Amino acid sequence: MSLRNLLSLMLLPASVVYLGAQEMGEPDLASDEFMQRFSASYGVLSEKEPPLDDIEIVMLKKIAPLIRINKTQAQNFLQSMVNSEEKHSASFNYLLGNIYFENNEFLLAETQYKAAIEAFPDFQRAWTNLGVLKLKSGDTKSALISFLKAVELGDSKSETFGMLGYCHFAEGNYISAEVAYNRAVLAEPDNLDWLEGKAQTYLKAERYVEAIRMQDELIARRPRRAEYWLAQTNAYLGMKDHAKAARNLEIIRSLGDIDFQSLYLLGGLYSKLEMWQPARDAYLEAAEYARPGDTDFLIQATKLLAYHKEMEAARELYSMIDLTTDGIDDTALSDYKVVGADIAIHAGDTDQAIALLEEAEGINPTDGNTLVRLARLHAQNDNTAKAYMLLDRAEMDPQSEYDALLTRIKLLIKEDRFAESQTFVGRALKLRSDESTKALYDQIEAAAKSSNG
Repeated sequence: MSLRNLLSLMLLPASVVYLGAQEMGEPDLASDEFMQRFSASYGVLSEKEPPLDDIEIVMLKKIAPLIRINKTQAQNFLQSMVNSEEKHSASFNYLLGNIYFENNEFLLAETQYKAAIEAFPDFQRAWTNLGVLKLKSGDTKSALISFLKAVELGDSKSETFGMLGYCHFAEGNYISAEVAYNRAVLAEPDNLDWLEGKAQTYLKAERYVEAIRMQDELIARRPRRAEYWLAQTNAYLGMKDHAKAARNLEIIRSLGDIDFQSLYLLGGLYSKLEMWQPARDAYLEAAEYARPGDTDFLIQATKLLAYHKEMEAARELYSMIDLTTDGIDDTALSDYKVVGADIAIHAGDTDQAIALLEEAEGINPTDGNTLVRLARLHAQNDNTAKAYMLLDRAEMDPQSEYDALLTRIKLLIKEDRFAESQTFVGRALKLRSDESTKALYDQIEAAAKSSNG
């Protein structure tokens, strides 16, 4: 595996880790504050409501206190009204829908809201609450339609614009999300949900500079909130500012709110910065937090350390990897054997290295990287016949063909078989026409002519 690919793998989790089940800016529809606001939506407030005759007004005056003190009785009363054949105001469907909503009977609530809207299409608050219901169920597309209609009908509440902003964000409409969040923040500047949503919008739109500034404001308000530091870390990663991303993760570490993914990413960042001692420390600490599904990441971290000849750190991390857990695939197991062989070679134990590489070969017989490594060790033990057989197979792997050819060429040169090596260096030059390969080609050609002369 190339260094570029390996480092890319080390940083892979960054985009996944920090957006949890509830993303920053997602309205908390189960909070006490939201439910208090929702409860306040029972009354009849504006001209964007169905008209009421005198009898209906009297009935509403009786229902209003009942809703506060005995919702079950109010629900039964409203159900009898909307189910009767007598004509009734859509307000009663709306009120019944609210009670169903609070009771978590969402399908029944949706039916009543839609009945209210069908009877009175300009029913502003029915559209708003239908949007809330759809948002709660995760249907942001339908919620967006409802909130847009509510705003068109005059709903200017900050929470409506905040939820509208979130729906636009979820649907990928980032400019519209920003505009909606701006309205929400303007009306309710202390509601951090809307500031969070705006920051997330900038992040998803890859407007990293603005995202960082927004997150600076959030951090200033709640400096011990790990999510804000993590979100800003994502923005710094987007800008490829690995030093500042690492700084943020260290701050989270100092807050005591660290986990495997954060430490693994921190190790990857320090690796990018070639700061190997902090990388080692981060990886070793990550191993203490590792779960069964994290084993492959630890193996990749060990490979990276070994690749950069940080062998003592690689050995320490290798010793902490637990293979007894379920779910380790063949690729990870093969990688584990290969990196173990690297550590054994560093310790001078060639026999152990060969044994581990042969185990890796047994797991994946076509992996050229393993075959090349094994061939080199057999060649060191003067078993060149075995080495050449392994190289024959390694050359069939496009990912390792060049390395296999170079290894063969070196063996042939060592045996003064210059003419034979010309064929293989020609193949290598077709695969990679860089200066070093061209120089090798010229040297072998000259040596072949000299030996023939």
